[in-house]
Amino acid sequence: MINVKTVHDVRLTVRLPEALVKSIDQLVEEGEFSNRSEFMRYAIREALVRIALTRKITRKEAKKIWEEHKKESKEVSEEEIEQVLREVDKEWKEWSRKL
Repeated sequence: MINVKTVHDVRLTVRLPEALVKSIDQLVEEGEFSNRSEFMRYAIREALVRIALTRKITRKEAKKIWEEHKKESKEVSEEEIEQVLREVDKEWKEWSRKL
């Protein structure tokens, strides 16, 4: 069960189709979430993370760019690019914790 509370909550009114509300209520009844609000906070955080991921370059994409660059130039070592990727991973983890 996930339970994250913010320092300052803001009330947000949302209209949803009845079928979605029934699905949420089922999860609450099963104990996945303590109430509808907890589910909504979780769902919104998940959506924000997914949106952020689509806007960020993935490690796989960075590796592909590196491989293309490596074919053209010997100026940057693989060790240097791995260091950059570690830094990106660290920044991403720090950023995602704030959500």
